[in-house]
Amino acid sequence: MIGEHLHTKIQLFGLPGDPDTLKCLMTAGEKGVDIESRVVGTQALSTDSQEFRSMSPFGSIPCLRDVDFTLCGTLTIMSYLNDKGFGPSLIPRNGVARALHYQWSEFATHHVAPHVNDLLADKEVDVAVSALAVAFDALDAQLRNKRYKGAFIVGEFSLADIHWAPYAHCCELTGHGELVSARPAISDWWQAVQEHKSTSKENFIASSVLPTMDEIRGRHIRSVAINA
Repeated sequence: MIGEHLHTKIQLFGLPGDPDTLKCLMTAGEKGVDIESRVVGTQALSTDSQEFRSMSPFGSIPCLRDVDFTLCGTLTIMSYLNDKGFGPSLIPRNGVARALHYQWSEFATHHVAPHVNDLLADKEVDVAVSALAVAFDALDAQLRNKRYKGAFIVGEFSLADIHWAPYAHCCELTGHGELVSARPAISDWWQAVQEHKSTSKENFIASSVLPTMDEIRGRHIRSVAINA
């Protein structure tokens, strides 16, 4: 079985309502890497605790521990899992597609994340929705006019899709699913992401790690169990 030698599960420390934590879990699912999720918080593992600070010096999440090796930072963890896992890289080999992949990943991080976080916090919702409408309009245009054929942001499935997926999911969870459904190209893309099977060729759909609102409120993070 692919990945059967990965007997020790990697641990990911984060929060169920943190899109960056979800990006890392989706990357693990896509690459066929088992993850044991641990919630960071006052009732479990405090970001100020000695244990956590030994892994993440600034107390930031997500944080990953692979036996005695630790990493923190979303992009770092996604890159590590992409290299550690199985199947083709989630970073395109073609130079133009690769550049666009980085561009749309950066757009998600800088122009979408703050406003989705406001939705999750029920803070300045009208402002957040207006800003997200602009961002999703841009993504819709990219999906309609992209240079390469395919259902995804740069044609082939890439880390760019994983960067946007938790934000689309959180928009739906917070009652603003029209940001996705009202844009046909994004709606089709979102359906394709939700149905996309792991690039590791395991029978796993990475979007299955995305939480319900009850799980976010209950502080429960799903783990990735493929090789169990």
